[in-house]
Amino acid sequence: MPRLTRAESVQRTRSLLLTAAEEVFAEKGFTQASLEDIADRAGYSRGAVYANFTNKEDLFLALLGDWLDRDIEESEEILAPGGDAMQTVDALRGRGGNRFADRERFALMLEFRLYAIRNPLAAQALRDYDRKSRDWYARSIRRVIQGMGLPLPAPAEQVALVALALEHGIALLAHTDPEAISQDSYLDAATLLGTALISAAERERSAR
Repeated sequence: MPRLTRAESVQRTRSLLLTAAEEVFAEKGFTQASLEDIADRAGYSRGAVYANFTNKEDLFLALLGDWLDRDIEESEEILAPGGDAMQTVDALRGRGGNRFADRERFALMLEFRLYAIRNPLAAQALRDYDRKSRDWYARSIRRVIQGMGLPLPAPAEQVALVALALEHGIALLAHTDPEAISQDSYLDAATLLGTALISAAERERSAR
């Protein structure tokens, strides 16, 4: 194999640490997992972790960021320019229906959110992740509604907040009562929200 450049070596180490972190956090949870556990799983020393991440919180947030980047990248395949809102929902239904359907991942996010409520520095860092999520949803909403030639009946950021609240809330209920509530219930709620938005947008357009 060709010798890796320094930049490539750093990126490879970071990638292996994130993969190990995902496995260890899933097995032990955020609180119980240690940097030593993660370093051992990746085959590095603890020093290698500190060379790439400030602390365990920084490592976990980097993992969250990776998950979010992947979700955003996948959404680009679904949200074709000019795509119909209901077509978008149908496409999502074919991909599992809810980003938080994975029980271990969702439990980790809840655990870290509770940790952040009690730790101001972690909360500040988590705000950046949440704002990026809302910005992504707002962009997607604008793209779909405006792609249909309709005006937005409410600020995209406000609709994005409602959509995220539905997604998180329904995921929580579905994980605690899966016999009564499926993860696809989020898409049913998104359909109701989308139908209401389109109806309001069409009325607004007709009134102009």
